Amino acid sequence: MPIRTRRDMAERLQQVMSHAYTDLEERQQLEAETSLLKTYLVEAHSENSTHGDIRALLRGAFGQEGLGERSESHIHETEEEFFYSVDVKWATNSAEFYVDASDQRFWLLHSVSKSTAADRILQRVIANDSHLDTAWLPMQLLEQVAAMGLFRGLGLDFDRREVPDVDFEAPDAPVEYLKMQLWGNRAREVLNTLRETHAFADATTLSKVRVKHWLDRAVDQDSFTLDDVKWDGKITARGTSFPSHINLVTSVYRTYAEKVKGFEERFSLRYEAAQMANARRSHYTVSGEPFNITFSRPIADMEKFLDSVFSGAEPFRLWGAPVSLGRNYFRVTALDLHVTHRITFEITPDFMRVYLVDGSCGNSIARLYTNLQHYYDSGVTLKSGEGDTLF
Repeated sequence: MPIRTRRDMAERLQQVMSHAYTDLEERQQLEAETSLLKTYLVEAHSENSTHGDIRALLRGAFGQEGLGERSESHIHETEEEFFYSVDVKWATNSAEFYVDASDQRFWLLHSVSKSTAADRILQRVIANDSHLDTAWLPMQLLEQVAAMGLFRGLGLDFDRREVPDVDFEAPDAPVEYLKMQLWGNRAREVLNTLRETHAFADATTLSKVRVKHWLDRAVDQDSFTLDDVKWDGKITARGTSFPSHINLVTSVYRTYAEKVKGFEERFSLRYEAAQMANARRSHYTVSGEPFNITFSRPIADMEKFLDSVFSGAEPFRLWGAPVSLGRNYFRVTALDLHVTHRITFEITPDFMRVYLVDGSCGNSIARLYTNLQHYYDSGVTLKSGEGDTLF
């Protein structure tokens, strides 16, 4: 039966969640054709956001324009505004997504298709369409998510090899690669231990948290969701309550959206003309301020660092030519290849200043900061000029 409303979708996803959870409880494994519910947090960058505009954006992103000639897709209308279903095939992958664009910028994509296929299709769509990006959840935000229920597990993912500015064979070299997963009630204890200065403080990058969340535990303790929330905005659910899942998802995305929009309002550089009384000429005022990113240890090799971060390649997708302003002091006017906006950087071995021009997307800062945590320095900080911690 086709999904025509958000209520129809909720009922179907509730059934999928309950069935999958029963399989996991009784058999400790899923049936071959059963997939867990996945919700993807996707941010849309488009000046036009009517129902028809979003439908057209979806057709381009999931069609041959976005996925290539080996793809086929169908965008289905529903009875409700800003709610669509997408059937898509690309190469050997096929998936179905329910797109809820109630917030025309911050979308939710739900799917119960096989994870490998859904992930591959969405990753290719986002890589090829500058109008779409995933949410980027730094580890501070993931820790806030862990506090939204019972913290039941974690994943760590750190790979310094993406920015090889040190000799990893040297005796005092930093951690090159650290990846692990832990499920159980001692997740917080293990995380705190790894962050001790004598352990792996600069390489313990939280990439995923598992949290057991109730919509209202006092009313019904048996209605819950057990969600894995990843740093790339993918949330995988198992449990007995879709309303609990969507409540957690909404809380996570609201927090992220408020941060991103706050970045744009407070930090974007704006130049405005103002006419002074009794003056023949107008003058210009500047508002906004830079972001300050500070590293937990100095950059070891500036040339290798700059080449890696501003090469235009994944994961940073920033392209620019560094200009030396002094000893170990560089400026880069870079192009964010994903959203095609310009960003200016000032970089020294100890810190980086980032300037957003008016009209740029705060998502670029979240992506940069989160990727620095995963590929360079877990201890990196993001602050305002006044010293306010921004995540």
